[in-house]
Parts: sequence; structure tokens; C-alpha cells
Amino acid sequence: MIMALSNLEEDRRRVDAEVDQIAPRLAALRRHLHENPELSSHEFATTNFVAKQLTNARVHHRLARGKRGVVTSIAPARASRAPVIALRADMDALPIAEEGNKPYRSRQPGVMHACGHDAHTAMLLGATLALHRAGPLEVGWRSIFQPEEEAGHGARNLVRQGVLDGVQSILAFHVDPTLPVGQVCITAGPQTAFCQDFVITVHGRGGHGARPHLTVDPIAAAAQLVSLIYQAVPRQNDPRDPLVVTIGAIQGGHASNIIPDEVTLKGTIRSFAESASLAARETVERVCAGTARAFRADIRPVFDRLLPGVINDPRLAARCIAAAREMLGEKNVVTERRPSLGAEDFADYLGTVPGCMMLLGTKTPGKKITPLHTSTFDIDEKALAIGTRLLTHALLSLSRKDAPC
Repeated sequence: MIMALSNLEEDRRRVDAEVDQIAPRLAALRRHLHENPELSSHEFATTNFVAKQLTNARVHHRLARGKRGVVTSIAPARASRAPVIALRADMDALPIAEEGNKPYRSRQPGVMHACGHDAHTAMLLGATLALHRAGPLEVGWRSIFQPEEEAGHGARNLVRQGVLDGVQSILAFHVDPTLPVGQVCITAGPQTAFCQDFVITVHGRGGHGARPHLTVDPIAAAAQLVSLIYQAVPRQNDPRDPLVVTIGAIQGGHASNIIPDEVTLKGTIRSFAESASLAARETVERVCAGTARAFRADIRPVFDRLLPGVINDPRLAARCIAAAREMLGEKNVVTERRPSLGAEDFADYLGTVPGCMMLLGTKTPGKKITPLHTSTFDIDEKALAIGTRLLTHALLSLSRKDAPC
């Protein structure tokens, strides 16, 4: 006896057929984005490219404020009370000069997609087009193409613009070069760290390098400051609470025999506990005050807001895991992994609705890992079709009555 397909199975069949049609275009979409990267707050061409693809497909959408970022209108479900799920991808690149000679390398000097946001955008474009063409489904949805993730405030700005109004939950991908293509990692609970960036300005009094006693040397003060921060913060942190503080940039001076007036340091604090992050900030402030007195300098630390960590909703994660296992097989779905001290502003959506960020394997089997945020980063583009299809399967799995929305 031939049994009729359930509504969910029929939706999946139709969406899969559309993904099959779109899959050959995904690499070209990603490569265009890779060749034309834009830094945070400058994603104008990327926004226009995404908007053009949606316009050509007659997907109703609007540009976010400042003409950076794209948000599609909510595609209503067949049933009036069905949940609405948002799908999010980030679009910005990093200030890194790309190495290598691949034909689609960055055309922008000193800027590249070293964190996979080009892949995220291409996959969400593919999923959006497939879902739109498949027609009304058992679940409503909207796509969010977000700027300024690397700056840490893109998600928060979009939430303020109402992108989550009428939305019950949100899903996203991040590429993972440590996982082979064909695998995915989905974990419940904490996934990324609390993050607080800071800038320390050390202002002294410049002069001749041969007469430091007539100056207030900001370089000497800055050097001592880095050493003290690296000693004081870990010694005053409970070792049971993972925490790291890193100074990633020091800028000051321009000649070997001139002591400058000013030096700036840029750094970041990462922790899984908000209390540990706040305590580390207080330690940095005390070290700055003490060093200022010792060197007779003016030292002023300025801290960005504390970005929360990503905490995947356990019920959403369970549903995504089930969808991934059904599609990829149980052995290709990793569900246990220690959280990362990296940061992700996807966390800013989670203060409004529950969400889940999945990690998509992009490593070519047998090849060396190319880490995120490095000048040689790249992905195995076979992951694009896998990620696009899995994103739609995870979305459709939330159409069930017991979905955690």
C-alpha cells in the first residue's frame, strides 16, 4: 500500500528539489563575495549584491538602516499559528591581507573573508531562494543578512530595528575548519565566551631618545603595562573559571631616536563567566592606575560593552541534532565539544528569542587545517550545498507542534 507523505515530508521533498537546482550556483556566489570583501560598517556592495539576488528572485526584502544589511519579509506558513523562525548569516570581512594564488582571492588589498562570512552569506542566499521557490510551508521564516559581526554590534543594531518582531527562534551556521566536510557540530548550552574589547591610551611627554630623563616615556610605561596585565589578571582569577586577556595591537612612535608623546594598546578579555570578565576589567583598571603613578603618565583604559556568550537553547539544539542525524548520519554529527573562547554577536539575538548556532565542517579530508582569522583561510566548497540543505532541514524540523519555539 502506498501511503501519502506527511506535510513535513512533502515540504522537505519540495525544498530539497529547489536546493538541488540552486546548489551549482553556490560556489559562484561565495567566490564573488570572497573576491569583494568589505570590512565592518562598510558592507555596501555586499548588501547590494544580496539585495539584487533577492530582487531577481522576487523575494520581498528591505535594507537595514544605513543601507548595510538585508532582511527579508516574513514568509508566512500555511497555518496561521505556525512558528516563525529567523535564519541569520553575517557578511563582513577582516583586515587581513590574503595569501595564495587561488583565482578567487580577494581583490581588496588588506581585506579578506578569513572567517567564512562569504560562505555563510552564500548558504543563506541558497536557503532563502529554495524556501521561497518551494512556496508556503509548515513553518514561517525570515532571512537576516547581518553586517558588523566582527565589530560586535551588528546583531544588536538589527534587533533594535525589529528584525525579531514576530519571530519565535533563530538559527545560524558558522564554518569550522577543524571538522571535515560532511560533518557538523551542534551542542546544547554554552558555545562561545563573554567578550570585552578595550583600548588603553598611554599619554606621556615626548623628547629625544638620548635624554629619556627629560621625558615621560609612554613606550616604557606601555611595555610594563603589558607585562603587568599578563601577570596580574591570571593571578587574580579563579583558575576554575577559564579566562584569557590578550593585547593584540601596540601603536606608538615613528623613529628610533624619538620618544613619542603617546602609545595605544588594544586588547580583549574572554571568559565563560560574566563575573570573571568584570573582575578582569577591574584588574586592568588597577594596573593602569598603578603604572600611571609609577611612570608619571596619563593612562586611560576605555572598554567596549561586554558581549555575552552564545548559549544554544537545549531544545532547539536537540531538534537540529535530530535533523542533522537524519540527513548526514549519526557518526557525522558531533554533539559534545568544549565551548570556545572566541566571541560571536549571534549572542545578541538570544536575549530576545532562543536560538542555535551550528558549526559546519569545511576541511578537505587529508589537507592541512587552515585556521579562522589567518591569511590562508579557505574552505572546501562541497560544504556549501551541505550547509544550505541542512539549514532548511533544521528549519522545517521546527514546524512540528512540539517544536521549542
